[in-house]
Amino acid sequence: MNGQTRMSPITALFLGLFGVGAVGIASGTAITLYAMRVIDTTVGEVISFADGTLLSTLENLPKIIESLPPSIQDLLDDERRPEYASQIAVTVNFLVDPDSKRIRPVMTLINNGSEVVSLLAIRVAALNENNLPVREWTEVVATPLALDDPDWRGPLFPGSTRYVVLSSSSRGPSIGNIGNLRGVVEISELRVWGDRDEM
Repeated sequence: MNGQTRMSPITALFLGLFGVGAVGIASGTAITLYAMRVIDTTVGEVISFADGTLLSTLENLPKIIESLPPSIQDLLDDERRPEYASQIAVTVNFLVDPDSKRIRPVMTLINNGSEVVSLLAIRVAALNENNLPVREWTEVVATPLALDDPDWRGPLFPGSTRYVVLSSSSRGPSIGNIGNLRGVVEISELRVWGDRDEM
């Protein structure tokens, strides 16, 4: 008579662990594949919807702009005009903040042209006696809207003069003497409102 060999407890433990692991891997793979299919379908539908909406919006953009109130239409009717910079006169001086001893540029801008400046960004550099920059600022001094906020100064109309005090520089050491500093100005962005009657 042949005796039946019994499986050792360690072998049974390993076979059980491998069996549970195989079932876990198979289940995880099935769940992952299903989740990827759902995500792929959903993302495809979202992209298709976004493409259709964007295309429809772009096609109807002129009609949308025409349906806006005139004040909003004017805000959207501007164009970049770097050549108009010759019509903007800018002078800059410096003062010292008494508390922080840091310098602050004070600018005077005059629009000598016949266009309304809807956006004007200016860079100011303070040069020492060796024409080396020791501080610099970038400031938007004309905006399409005038709000109760120092950063929204409003448009610059033809023939108008605007006085602007820039914030004090927080970079570098404080400067107590501004006698040897010279300010130079660069217009870095300029947009003017178009004439809607010509459109």
